[in-house]
Amino acid sequence: MQTVKRRYREIKSRLQEVVSLGMALPALLGERVTVQQAEDAIRRALDRRHENFLELARARVYERANSPYRKLLEIAGCDFSDLQAQVRRHGLEATLSRLAEEGVYVTSDEFRGRKAIVRGGRSFSVSPGDFGATGSPVGFVVRSSGTSSHPTSSHRTVDELATGTFPVCVLYHAHNLLSHAHAVYDPILPASGGVNNLLHNAQIGIATDRWFARKNPIHNRLEHGYYLLVTYMMVLLGRCFGPGFPRPEFVDGTDMRPIVRWVLQKQAEGKPCCIRTTASNAAKIARGAWEMGTALKGTKFVVSGEPFTESKHEIIERVGASTIPRYSFTGGGNVGLGCANPLHTDEIHVNEHRLALIPHPKPLSANGPAIHPLLCTTLHPSASRVLLNVENGDYATLERRECGCALEKLGLTLHVHHIRSFEKFTSEGMNYFYGDLFELLENALPSEFGGGPGDYQLVEEEDPNGQTRLTLVVHPQVGDVEEQRLLARVQEELGRGSRSNQFQTKIWQAAGTLRVRRAVPHASPRGKILPLHIPR
Repeated sequence: MQTVKRRYREIKSRLQEVVSLGMALPALLGERVTVQQAEDAIRRALDRRHENFLELARARVYERANSPYRKLLEIAGCDFSDLQAQVRRHGLEATLSRLAEEGVYVTSDEFRGRKAIVRGGRSFSVSPGDFGATGSPVGFVVRSSGTSSHPTSSHRTVDELATGTFPVCVLYHAHNLLSHAHAVYDPILPASGGVNNLLHNAQIGIATDRWFARKNPIHNRLEHGYYLLVTYMMVLLGRCFGPGFPRPEFVDGTDMRPIVRWVLQKQAEGKPCCIRTTASNAAKIARGAWEMGTALKGTKFVVSGEPFTESKHEIIERVGASTIPRYSFTGGGNVGLGCANPLHTDEIHVNEHRLALIPHPKPLSANGPAIHPLLCTTLHPSASRVLLNVENGDYATLERRECGCALEKLGLTLHVHHIRSFEKFTSEGMNYFYGDLFELLENALPSEFGGGPGDYQLVEEEDPNGQTRLTLVVHPQVGDVEEQRLLARVQEELGRGSRSNQFQTKIWQAAGTLRVRRAVPHASPRGKILPLHIPR
């Protein structure tokens, strides 16, 4: 009986969410954001960074008795007046760095509720819901793809979507995308990329031409029905109140010809194309065009969701297309936008009007160079989740410079590049932070053994005897390879750098930890293929 009642309450709550969302979306879709409006909104938010942070901290941290951040600040002996004085005297980033040194931060495992927070002799457990907004703001549920961790659910509010359109509008202006034909290649809900991109385009006044979608496997019938209902309700409302909102067209993730044919059709009409998708999918589309013997001249890919590497960049440029990186993560939203005058392939401007980004002052214990995780802090009142020095699972190079592009002229002067995950694999009692394995798996191995980016992947898994193994998965389309030579090449690369690396690689070799398997590398529902896959 209790199970039936709980199920009924869950269904009722989800239906109420759908009704509220359906009532709010027409107004959102009917609004049109101009470049001038977007620029003015970003400048105002930049001018109020310190005040916005303090107001958010007061209302959603110090005035919430169960806030995990309030507990951390209490352990550090920092009340609101102390925080206010520090920010006004030393600035926001300097204050956040000092707080991190004193233990006011949350690791990615703690944020997901996988580990208890232990600081100053105190220990307490949290769940992702402890960081969310109070009340029931209008919106919908999204879920991360869980490429390198457990999938994380979060609530995307209508207010958050509306304010998130401003930086997208400025990005389009900076890269001359407002007159392009637009398409999206992303799954339907619960993945957030597809509907987010379509809603942003609609607010800017862009009629998105096509929505190429991947199927997102959901095993719970209630969830499956909820996500289908919300997706198609958005499509219907987008058609009624927006400039144009396409239905999702499900395509086979191994066959990029429908997308390439759409680009060729638009080229024949004299219209350049813009496709928003993940970096892996952009490289797949470019490879598909290359295999078809055609070019994608003038096409621009706006890519996000995973590291954008030189190898992917070269494949895309080979067919005459170009790329604009974006950086975001579930729970933190849009972190940054691609620089129009970059020095690095994945260089982005941090959206400092929405968040503060600093490197953790304490490096991770890795065998090679020090890894300083990125710590994110939300500043905007529309944020569905409050972040205060929260790790997002990545590290990167941060620098301020004048680049001369439209984003820098707005005041977005903090640049980030070489963004990588600090995931690690463990075997025979040894940890190995994979850092940047992209060069090996996307460039070196393909050039020496055949194939391209996405054809090689390291997988950490257990064999029937319970031993953890590292399996190098090689796509069958690569053809015949000398497995022993291939393994020797991987072992050589993993042993580079410190003596510790060399030592543990020898242990793995003696234990038979490394092996090769011919199979299609694991891809997330969004199509992301990372160099390391750890089944959860």
